[in-house]
Amino acid sequence: MHMSVLFLCVANSARSQLAEGLARRLFGARVVVTSAGSRPGRVNPYAIEVMREVGVDLTTHHSKSVDDVDRDAVELVITLCAEEVCPVWLGAARRLHWPLPDPASDDPALTPDELRARFRATREAILRHLVELAATWLPSGVTLAPAEAADLDAVRALAASAALPTDGLADQFPQAFVVARRAGAVVGAAGLEVHGAAGVLRSVVVADRERGTGLGVALTAERLVAARARGLDAVYLLTTTAADFYQRFGFTAFPRAEVPAAVAACPEFASICPSSAACQRLLA
Repeated sequence: MHMSVLFLCVANSARSQLAEGLARRLFGARVVVTSAGSRPGRVNPYAIEVMREVGVDLTTHHSKSVDDVDRDAVELVITLCAEEVCPVWLGAARRLHWPLPDPASDDPALTPDELRARFRATREAILRHLVELAATWLPSGVTLAPAEAADLDAVRALAASAALPTDGLADQFPQAFVVARRAGAVVGAAGLEVHGAAGVLRSVVVADRERGTGLGVALTAERLVAARARGLDAVYLLTTTAADFYQRFGFTAFPRAEVPAAVAACPEFASICPSSAACQRLLA
């Protein structure tokens, strides 16, 4: 999948800059991402600060005019304005609208900490939207569907081929899993086990021939959307090799000794994964 996405707001200083940085991190080089505004100003310092907190550097970004964008090169336009009128887009691209209040403000009553909190809330809202979008972006010819009992051997084989643990995989299979299929064959899978009020993301795997297509991003995103739909408080995971990958979705390091008791007692945490595995958490 190769896609070009444009994020639009008025000043191209806050919301659309946050979205550009987050989308580039989530989708990587497979998606061409840019942002622009109808009245461009400068990148808001608070946008730079809160993105630095999640490992994204906006210091080289600058505000851009929508008039300078090549309309024929854009496939998807996402507008982010809420209280003001968004820039008009006259190209033929598909459109989405994510109305978000502008976190920037000239109100002298707002303290720097309150402004940072507004920018963080906007950052997290945009990331949630992006994850929902990522769950729908599949490589051509691939479909996602709930796993079936007969898929267990195929998923176990995929996990083993990727050096992922297979112990305990059957415990919540198939109800905890989604599988990706191409021409009827299972080419990817991801599990979201439920333990108490929390979820455990496990066995996110794609076939060798599907790597680099974005399927792993879509599978992970689909399970996170499912976690929110179920009303889980948080999702936890253990990984020895993919910590950076999961950080794209908002996961952060979390002390393994402090996970909820129900999570600590599940096989993934209690015995399967080594003590050297990094523990991460994503709050719902």
